Amino acid sequence: MGIKGLSEAQIQTAADNVQVHKFGGSSLADAFCYRRVARIVTEYAGASDLVVVSAAGDTTNRILAIINALRHPGDTAEILLDQLESFQLGLITELLSGDLQQQLITVSQQDFQRFRKVIAGEEKISHDAELLAYGELWSARLLAALLKKQGTKAEHIDARDFLRAEDAPEPIIQQQQSRNAILERVAPFPGTRFIVTGFIARGLNDESLTLGRNGSDYSATLVGSLLNVKQVTIWKDVAGVYSADPRKIERVVSLPSLDWSEAEELARLGSPVLHPRTFQPVDRERMVISVRSSLKVENQQTRIGQFEHTEPRGKVFTSLSEVVLFKVKLDDRKLVKQLEQLDLEPLFSWTEPDQHHQYLVFHQNHLDYMRRWLEQLDMGNAITEIHGYSMVALVGNRIQETDQYTTFKLQLGEQKVRRFGMGDNGNSAIAILEQQLDSRLLNRLHSQLFNYRRSLGVLVLGRGNIGSAWLELFKQQRDRINQMMDVRVIGIANSKKLWLDYSGVELNEWSTSFDRLSRPYVLTELLRELPNAPYDELVLLDLTDAKPIAQLYPSLFANGLHVISANKRAGSAEEPLYREIRTIQHEYKRQWLYNTTVGAGLPLNYAINDLRSQGDEIRSISGIFSGTMSWLFENFTKDTLFSELVAEAKAQGFTEPDPREDLSCQDLVRKLLILAREIGLRLDWEDITVNSLVPEHLRDISATEFMQRLDELDKPMNAMLEEAAVDGKVPRLLASFSVTEERRVKAQIGVEYIPKGDMLANLIPGENIFVIYTDWYSEMPLVISGPGAGKHVTAGGVQSDLNQLLARLGAAN
Repeated sequence: MGIKGLSEAQIQTAADNVQVHKFGGSSLADAFCYRRVARIVTEYAGASDLVVVSAAGDTTNRILAIINALRHPGDTAEILLDQLESFQLGLITELLSGDLQQQLITVSQQDFQRFRKVIAGEEKISHDAELLAYGELWSARLLAALLKKQGTKAEHIDARDFLRAEDAPEPIIQQQQSRNAILERVAPFPGTRFIVTGFIARGLNDESLTLGRNGSDYSATLVGSLLNVKQVTIWKDVAGVYSADPRKIERVVSLPSLDWSEAEELARLGSPVLHPRTFQPVDRERMVISVRSSLKVENQQTRIGQFEHTEPRGKVFTSLSEVVLFKVKLDDRKLVKQLEQLDLEPLFSWTEPDQHHQYLVFHQNHLDYMRRWLEQLDMGNAITEIHGYSMVALVGNRIQETDQYTTFKLQLGEQKVRRFGMGDNGNSAIAILEQQLDSRLLNRLHSQLFNYRRSLGVLVLGRGNIGSAWLELFKQQRDRINQMMDVRVIGIANSKKLWLDYSGVELNEWSTSFDRLSRPYVLTELLRELPNAPYDELVLLDLTDAKPIAQLYPSLFANGLHVISANKRAGSAEEPLYREIRTIQHEYKRQWLYNTTVGAGLPLNYAINDLRSQGDEIRSISGIFSGTMSWLFENFTKDTLFSELVAEAKAQGFTEPDPREDLSCQDLVRKLLILAREIGLRLDWEDITVNSLVPEHLRDISATEFMQRLDELDKPMNAMLEEAAVDGKVPRLLASFSVTEERRVKAQIGVEYIPKGDMLANLIPGENIFVIYTDWYSEMPLVISGPGAGKHVTAGGVQSDLNQLLARLGAAN
């Protein structure tokens, strides 16, 4: 047995099955933010994961203001406390109800009563941390209660109950004692999401301690280290680490990954996203840190870990608008020795031996610290403080081996460079400039350094006729496509098995490789893993006809995937699901392309969108929308039996597996819905008048029996053919909708009798035709026709959608 009755198996299970998630104050700024975090915890955290939280919004600053007001006469402290109490109780009232609400209000009011005792002088506190700790405690309690309200098993933990530390400017964690305590608390309770306070710990004398600036990020990796977890996810208001600060630079790109050394160097140089202490507790061989956005849960994230065989490349351009130089006289050996013992590492340093000077560069935020330290040394004029300098740096693995290093140095030639050199670990090139930075300079430098292709990972769902044809087509066009973006097929799946390789699957003899390398999978579980893929963007090619896949589109978008559909089920879904799909798609700013759902490879949706973007209004669309039905009716004459044509069409793969999908016009209904919704009409299944070709007595039997009784179609179909011939016409299956001036829609599908000379009666078997009337095309319609079925034209349409996606992603960045 191990720690207080815990078995080694329980301890190992905690390490292997638990991850840590951290949310900062901006992620918990108000009730809406709390609900969003609760949804993220429910959907993206495992059942036994730990969640580390900061104080909500500006709570810590409010408490600091109260503490500061205590040192001055007047009632300011009490006024500030009233405002803070109103804010905290307001969150509880808005988010909770019933017993949970009352319980939390009661315990919170007790907390505020303690504050009032301190203000009144009835209680003395020796450490400000005793009051500051309440911010995190309130967040942990409230988030745990909100999760409970929503049906999730959750509890809060005050980190002071397990995290022991020796008081110091940076508290020294008592590792073994803290590890034992947290394991005893969480390991016996698998399936519970524990919400843990960040930023705070318990001193050896039972006093409250804070862990300093970025203490909650540090708390998260510290908790992860104590539990020996494999991943810590830090949820921020930005989607990972970018090639530059998006507040300063236009057209930045997100970074899929950073090596530990790159991330630490970036943090050392003043990154607003990363702080050096965050990395201190990390087991670099086991743990990965993921930085993701809590505002938009997309696939853009940065994974920080130990990645082998990384190529030399500059990844991040960073800058500081103001740095301070300290010039040190080298002939004062005592001073030089004392500087070597300075705890604070300079951003950059260099020596000028001929002048007997050393220069140390520090962040502006460290100026007060340096001044206090120098005052204690009392070295007179041996150290000079110099202002008016800025810093720019390029961070990346083995940066000096890259063309970017040469470009960086060359571009800086026009600037007032005081010093240029390499960081100590070789992962940064740093320039100290004797000038101010402006946005034009920063954007020009960034654009010169990062003119590289973004990456797109493609997951192909459906490896039947269309999927197979598209994979062959992609293989042929891959070199041309990769001129636009680094595009790789990372997975191929059917309904039961998946072949996944994040480096890109090998497409030569892919079918054989799939049989050998594919494994069973569950798509909903795969969605949790896919955001970890090392790509800037991800797209799922839905080449199935599966309704369950269409129902997952909201989750696909919410997990950061774009979607290209040959599957008509989403675009023709019942109105509530369709609206949900559209809402989530727009909320997460994902692309959804589906031109092949109507007209196979014909550019129908593109034409419609072009007309509308130009200001035209579409009044009606009619025609023969089904390649299958076109083939059947064009080949149907008095010398042929309709049943024999249906059997032949099924044998050649023209029909759906159950031909009744085509003959009952269900497939046409889907296409009509997709077209109508494409132009903004609200249309649902019950709004369309449908005349099915399947007699009622054949509708509910099995597909096998239906095929055996196909000849029962012949009598009604022959009668239709003969009736049309009386007036010199032929039957054709048409679909149409029209829009009145009042935006009322009339939609119908059924057989119509067409004059033999009409274009609708003289198509090539399998051809689709779409007749479009608009305000501009009112007398002579716009007509689009061509093959409406077939694996090769459909694969070509999918490829066209992929090209459109690449163009849109390129335009967005």
